[in-house]
Amino acid sequence: MKNEELTGQRKIARMGAEGGGSTIYGKHTDGVWVFWREGTSMAFDDNDDEITRHWSTDPTPNLLDALPNRWWRLYTTYVHPDFVEQLRQAFDQYRDQPGWDASRFDPTFRRS
Repeated sequence: MKNEELTGQRKIARMGAEGGGSTIYGKHTDGVWVFWREGTSMAFDDNDDEITRHWSTDPTPNLLDALPNRWWRLYTTYVHPDFVEQLRQAFDQYRDQPGWDASRFDPTFRRS
């Protein structure tokens, strides 16, 4: 049995860049969705040794609020089919921003 079947959570999107990434999860309960983000990032400790930090955000009922800052500059490597259109529309709103690149959003590349 898959983990999502046990917990009810679904992977909604995965995005990242060199040095880290994040995954947006969602859970649908009693007719309401909540979304949160979990991820990793590289950092340096007091000895300048590279470390990986794991983190998670608080849940929100709005998918767009769960996205990382400047998410449209990250490479999107997975989008759940039910959320492609919503995220594509949000992504396209940044078309005039520096760093926007249409190739960064590819929902057909479905690596889990």
